[in-house]
Amino acid sequence: MVEANIEILKELRFFLDVMTGDRELRELVTTHREAFSRNRKLPLRHVVGMLINQPKRSLSVEVREFFDSLGQSSQQCTKGAFSLQRSKLSPLFFQAWNKYLIGLFYHHYGQSVKRWRSFIVQAVDGSAAYLVHQQKIAQYFGTQDNQFSQVPMARIMQVHDVLNDLTIWGDLYPVNDSEPLIIARRVSDLAVDSLTLFDRGYPGYGLMYLMLNQEKPRHFVMRCQSNFNKQVIAFLSNSKSSKTVCFTPGKEAIRMLRQHGFIVTPSTPLKIRMVKIVLPNGQTEILLTSLYDERLYSLKDLYYLYGLRWRIETSYNKQKNQQQLEQFSGHRIICIQQDYAAGVFIANLQSLIEKQCEPFLRQISARRKYQYRINRNVSWAALKNNVVKLFLQNDPACLLLHLQKLFEQNIEPIRPGRIYARMVRYKRKKGKYQTYTNYKRAI
Repeated sequence: MVEANIEILKELRFFLDVMTGDRELRELVTTHREAFSRNRKLPLRHVVGMLINQPKRSLSVEVREFFDSLGQSSQQCTKGAFSLQRSKLSPLFFQAWNKYLIGLFYHHYGQSVKRWRSFIVQAVDGSAAYLVHQQKIAQYFGTQDNQFSQVPMARIMQVHDVLNDLTIWGDLYPVNDSEPLIIARRVSDLAVDSLTLFDRGYPGYGLMYLMLNQEKPRHFVMRCQSNFNKQVIAFLSNSKSSKTVCFTPGKEAIRMLRQHGFIVTPSTPLKIRMVKIVLPNGQTEILLTSLYDERLYSLKDLYYLYGLRWRIETSYNKQKNQQQLEQFSGHRIICIQQDYAAGVFIANLQSLIEKQCEPFLRQISARRKYQYRINRNVSWAALKNNVVKLFLQNDPACLLLHLQKLFEQNIEPIRPGRIYARMVRYKRKKGKYQTYTNYKRAI
C-alpha cells in the first residue's frame, strides 16, 4: 500500500504541475484567462496548498504558519493578498483533482481494492451545512426558516465508497434542491461495477428506472417506506420474505423521465425485488433491489449490505465534527465551495494514509483484546502543515512514511456492541466556544 500511495502521490503532484504550467488547462480551473499567469508570492500551487491545509483559524495565523512550514518566512504575504488570489481559483480544480485521485486509487490498488461480490459498494446520501449570515450566500443557497429567523444552509450530496472509505464525488447545492433529483442527474456517472445503497428518502419509479436503463444497469439496494405503494403494503402483511414484482409509473415519474429523455407510459413495467428484513429491535424494514437472484443474494446478504450504508453517515460525522466542514475560511460563495471541495480531497488523502497503517493495526490487534483503528481526530493534527509539504517540497515518499508513523502513534480500540441512547443537546445562544466531555478540536 505504501508503494501504491507513493505512485498516487507522484501523479497527483504531476496534476498540480501541469495545471500550474499549462495555460490552456489552467484557464479551465480559474475564473479568468490571465489568472496566475505572472510570477507572484502566491502562485496557483501556493493557493492550492493553503486551501488543502484546512485553514480554520485566523487567516493571518494560517498564512504565517503556511510560509513557515515551507521555510519561506521572508516571502510571507498578507491575508488580503491571499483572499484576492483565491478568488481566481475555481472549486472545479479540487473536484477534478479528487476525481483523479479516485481513479488512481482503483488503478494502483488493483486487487487490494475492497469489493463485495465484485461490486464497488457505494452509498448515496445528503446532509445540510450551516453557512455564514451573508445576503449573497442566503440568496444563492437559500435558507431554512422558522418563527425566529432565517438560517442560510446548503445541501450536501455525496457518493461514498463504504468499503474503502473514499468519497467518490460530492458537491454543494441550494438547500431546497431535491436529493433524489440531484442524484438522478448523475446516475450515468456511477461506476458500471458499482452497487449503490439508498436510504428511505430516495425510492421512486423514476430513479430506479434510470438506474436500470443505462447502457449497463447500475445495481442498487434501497430502503423504502412501509406505505411506499400498494404492492409494498400488501407485501408487508404477507408471510413471504422476498418477492419480485413489476412497478408502474405515476404522473410525476413519467414527467421526470421525459426530462431525462425516456418515454414511458402508465403501463411500462419495472422489475423490482422486494425483501423483508426483521431488525434486532423487532422492526421490519422493506428493501427494494435489482439483485433478483434469491439463491445468489440471500436475505442475510442484503441485511449486511444495507447495514454498510451507515458508513456514509460516519463519513459526514468526520467531515463536520473533525474536519470542521462548517468552519469556512471565507465569507463568499466561492470560498465556501473551495473549502468544501478541498475538504473532500484531503479527507480522501487521509484515508489513503490510514490504509498504510493496516499491517501495523493487524499486528497490534492480534495481541490485544480489541481490534484497533487510527484516531482520526488526532490524525488531522498530523496532517496540518505536513500535507502542504507533500505537494510543494521534494521527497514526498519520506514525508508519507513520517505521516504514517504519526498516525500509528494515536490509535483507539473498537468496542463492539456499544449502543447509547441519543441525547439531544441544545446549543447555548451566546459565546463562540463550547466544551465537550468526549471531544476536543484537533485543527
